Amino acid sequence: MSLASLEHRSGRLPAELTSFVGRRAELDEIARLFTRCRLVTLTGPGGVGKTRLALRAAVHVGDGLPDGVRFVDLGSLRDPALLAQTVAERLELLDQEPAAALDVLIAHLADRRMLLVLDTCEHLVDAVALLSETLLRSAPGLLVLATGRQPLEVPGEHTVVVAPLSCPEAPAGPCESMELFADRAAAVVPGWRITDANRDAVALLCHRLDGIPLAIELAAVQLRALSVEQLLDRFGDRLVLARGRRTSLPRHRTLRTAIDWSHELCTPPERLLWARLSVFAGDFDLESAEHVCRDDADGGELPAEHVLDTLAGLVAKSVVLRVERDGDARYRMLDTLREYGAERLAELGQRERTRERAFDWFTGQIHRAREELATAAQPGWLRWFRDEQANVRAVLDHALRDGHGSDLYPVFLGFCRILALQGLIGEARHWLRRLLAIAAPDQTCAAEALALGGLLATLQDDLDEGRGMVGRAADRAGDDPAGLAYVRQVQGTIELYSDRMAEAARLLAEAGRLHGAAGSRDVLVPIARVFLSAACSLAGDTEEGERHAAAIVREAEDSGEQWCLSYGLCMRALAHLLAGDPAAALPHVRAGLAVKDELEDRLGVALALDITGACLIGTGAFGAGVRLFGAGDRLRTFIGTALFGRQHAQLRAFFEKFARDGLGDAAFTAAFTAGRSLDTAGAVAEALGEAPERPAGRRALTRREREVAALVADGLSNREIAERLVISKRTVDSHIEHILGKLGFTSRVQIATWHAERPHGEDGHAP
Repeated sequence: MSLASLEHRSGRLPAELTSFVGRRAELDEIARLFTRCRLVTLTGPGGVGKTRLALRAAVHVGDGLPDGVRFVDLGSLRDPALLAQTVAERLELLDQEPAAALDVLIAHLADRRMLLVLDTCEHLVDAVALLSETLLRSAPGLLVLATGRQPLEVPGEHTVVVAPLSCPEAPAGPCESMELFADRAAAVVPGWRITDANRDAVALLCHRLDGIPLAIELAAVQLRALSVEQLLDRFGDRLVLARGRRTSLPRHRTLRTAIDWSHELCTPPERLLWARLSVFAGDFDLESAEHVCRDDADGGELPAEHVLDTLAGLVAKSVVLRVERDGDARYRMLDTLREYGAERLAELGQRERTRERAFDWFTGQIHRAREELATAAQPGWLRWFRDEQANVRAVLDHALRDGHGSDLYPVFLGFCRILALQGLIGEARHWLRRLLAIAAPDQTCAAEALALGGLLATLQDDLDEGRGMVGRAADRAGDDPAGLAYVRQVQGTIELYSDRMAEAARLLAEAGRLHGAAGSRDVLVPIARVFLSAACSLAGDTEEGERHAAAIVREAEDSGEQWCLSYGLCMRALAHLLAGDPAAALPHVRAGLAVKDELEDRLGVALALDITGACLIGTGAFGAGVRLFGAGDRLRTFIGTALFGRQHAQLRAFFEKFARDGLGDAAFTAAFTAGRSLDTAGAVAEALGEAPERPAGRRALTRREREVAALVADGLSNREIAERLVISKRTVDSHIEHILGKLGFTSRVQIATWHAERPHGEDGHAP
């Protein structure tokens, strides 16, 4: 079972959407084992309830750990090389090159006491085993709870075999499997319950289903059309037939029989859609399902206009689960049902064709995104990618493994831009390196692809690789203005990071002229001017730096583009700061930071935190500024970038000395250490000047988060809250996610209750 869609790119424990039944003995055993060992693996076949048990156990075990619990769903991850990076991201360590992510994880976990839940490990068992062993050896306070269909076979591992739920020994005896059936049946048919009249039929059905939770849930959903007695007659006969003369049926065959029966109860279009949906690695939306799974030809079984109704049928049968993100419906399948669908797709001979359709759909979206990233459509495309990241990764990974070559370069040039705009520099380098290792780019993409690789390397302070790649790019660019523009841009950036400001300014100015001659509308084009502004300001010409920054802001405001706009605002702040006016700089950098936070651009947030910290120190708010330096350092370390190279280090050293002189060594160290412990949301809130509230024993809520919590308590939906506060719905969704995480809650009801229990009139809201 995969719950990644419920906790999108978050390490917080997923909220449980249905009640938890039974498993008292297993929960006690897991808790007991964690008093003796540090790695527990829950094993068992698909559909037996490993994920639900892990989630419930994590709540109890994590209560006693000061650093809590982090949950990492691995069901949609296909590339083992991205395992450490994926875990790091769930721990809010953000982006690193895959090769460096393990070191970052080790450093972060070394002195923490927390539980790490690694869910659905069976397809990555070797990589998960190596990662778990390494982390456990390096972090003495770390506990790991893994789930999979086999043990990790790591020294010190203890396994708990997750058996099916208990079944009745006698027809009328109560048991966990009957309790589960009754609970799920009541969800399907309101008011349904076990009575004296149906008790024996329920007991016999659960017994024949061997207490397997997924089989019980698939059976219960059929009560929409059948009575429990009819269900037993029809389904029970199939199970008896499957047993034949044997007195027992292997449990995996029981589950298979249950899934087979559910499959046969589907209409032919539903069966076909079930099979085709199996190509999605993660959750998906209706538009994707319509494009990937439809039949194009007239007379096909599944025309596009029928996909919605067919999908609704699968939701009604609990084959597909409906989830909500950002106010929109999305869908997913449990891993076991996805695997079944994949088998059916192969039997139909449609696997490769459907994969190609998925590839065409997602790469077509990436092409569109690349064309529109420099427009007001940019935030929407970045949200789209955050939703579809698992699916995009899967189709591109399959394409690379399937032998696609230079034809992939246009797609990856768009894909890596999307990653870069979110500060995922290390992941972008990973994918581009994989592609370069398979095939050289053709002439039309060569200079741009190699220059992009050089830029990504430079942003992570890998100047040797940056020089090597941009040198190759220069060889391929020839006299082409567009190719030369990218080359000069990267060369200028390398000079900036190398503290050669005059040469950096010359090259970056030339890049701007070449981009203008080529007429490019690429989102990366204005970055040449961002770096040019930085080079001028750091060299002492703050007036020229401010002029370039103001031009970036004007052009971005005209186009509606946000990413470069926010960098322009940060560069305006840098120019004012270096000109000796930190008070004038502060509004600009805070405006830039707010946009960077909205876009979830990690690199930009790190830069803005640093500049904000310097501005606060410059205005005499030494402690607040040093805290932001600590938070910025944490982010920058985990992203793996030095921002503007040596000049940035010198600038930081100047303001650090100023603050240390004002605070004293002990207070400086305390403030810096406290800043490094801030999560990203807390650091951004402090930088924006939002006074946090600190619930007892819990992390701080910002002013805006308290405002959102009050409106949740008033019964408003996310969309209504957005309209009330005049902010985007995605921002409201993000605030609620942060509130749940900070307060340790899993539902809106808990938020409302917490708000109601607060002192009357606090924050201007009556409880």
